[in-house]
Amino acid sequence: MSLVARISNGKVVERRVVGEKVAEAVKKEGAQLLNKWNPALSDFIILRDFVTLTFQAPITKELLDKIREFSPKRVGDKIEVTVPVFEIVYNSTWTSDNMRIDDAVIIAPHIDESSDEQIMNSILQELAEPAEE
Repeated sequence: MSLVARISNGKVVERRVVGEKVAEAVKKEGAQLLNKWNPALSDFIILRDFVTLTFQAPITKELLDKIREFSPKRVGDKIEVTVPVFEIVYNSTWTSDNMRIDDAVIIAPHIDESSDEQIMNSILQELAEPAEE
């Protein structure tokens, strides 16, 4: 299952969970977003990034089953996993050497609501920071 969130002007305007694995969800959403993209005004970019999620140990067997593919590591009294997060940018504005992302879709593995919040907070913080050259 995958988390799919639409971001517009730095705010989450839609958030849903889909049944596809992340790679399939990225391909499907990317293909649909090509129809919303205006090549005369913006770049179309699919970026892969990573977010580290933290869980308080001990974790349940169900949670372990969900995060096992991401190679969980014990760090003190916490369990950490690094998950892939894809950003599909289909409406952006260049200002000098910086790119402002106006509209994007974020796709990441859906583990649970807490993980979704950690991922979204990390991505929104990243989008809020000015791009550095």
